[in-house]
This record gives sequence, C-alpha cells and structure tokens, in this order.
Amino acid sequence: MSNFYELATRRESCRSFKDREVDGELLVRCVNAASLAPSACNSQPWNFVIVTKKETRRELAKLVQEMGFNSWAENAPAFIVVSEDANPILMPAVAEKYGAKHFAAGDVGMATAYLLLEAAEEGLGSCVIGTFSDAAVKKLLDIPEGDIVRAVIAIGYPEHESPRPKKRKEVSEIARLID
Repeated sequence: MSNFYELATRRESCRSFKDREVDGELLVRCVNAASLAPSACNSQPWNFVIVTKKETRRELAKLVQEMGFNSWAENAPAFIVVSEDANPILMPAVAEKYGAKHFAAGDVGMATAYLLLEAAEEGLGSCVIGTFSDAAVKKLLDIPEGDIVRAVIAIGYPEHESPRPKKRKEVSEIARLID
C-alpha cells in the first residue's frame, strides 16, 4: 500500500492513454474499493457500470463529447459510469427529518474518490467527465430512469508515467483553524 499523501499527489486527471486494454478484474477491484466508502446509514446509494466493450465505449465517448469537449475520450480503453440510486434507504428517523438526497450526493462523491485512488494505486490513469446528457447515458447503459448519472470516468494506462505538478490553492486560502 502506498503512503496516502503520496497516492493523493500521484492521482491526476489523465487524458492520454496507452493503446492497452485494462483487465476487467482490475476494474472490478476499483469498484470494490469504491464500495468501501462511507455512506449515510450505510445506504450505499451508488451504482457502477463498467464499460469495456468497444462499440459501447465508442458510443459513450460520443456522448461525453456532446459540447465539443473531451475528444480524447475516444481513446479511453474503459469507462466506469457512476450513478446515484434514486431511492437510497436511510434510517426512518433520518429520512423523515433530512430526506435521502441530502446525503446521497456526498456519499457517491466519496465512493468515486475511493475508486479513483484505487485506480492510481493500480497504476491506472483516470479522468472524471461531467459533460454528458444524463438521459442519453442512461439509455445507452440501461440505467434506471430515476437514478442520476453523476460521472463518467475514463480509465486506462496513462501514456505518461510522471504526474504533472499540481496547481492547488494554499491551505491557508481554503481552511482555517479554530482552537
């Protein structure tokens, strides 16, 4: 296991992949890591579709290029589509007071982060894509109508092994300590 800080530093949005397939078991391992993320009332409001079939990858790549973005996606060897369950099950008292949607988006975000970090741990590059038609992706992948597609993740072996330097705000700009 990597040092977490080193792993977080190494993980980046990869848009250039080697022409090399990714073993399905490795992709399942990434989803398994995602399934270990915390969730409100253990509701686990996430679903994942692993796409490796060439024709389906090609169609999905077209859908994420909808606005002229992401032309590089057509070369991604795999995609993992993350969706949010329309009806996550929470403890009745929590659901009554706060509703399900209050927690589900954060839970799905944490699961996605776990997936991305496991991909990096396995030597895979990934890029989260948010520009797509929810309805079109659901239709292509037979995702239930009420669910919300939160992300399409391109995944594969990165063309370049060394991560780019990260450009991030200073901690002092984003956090404050109250003691």
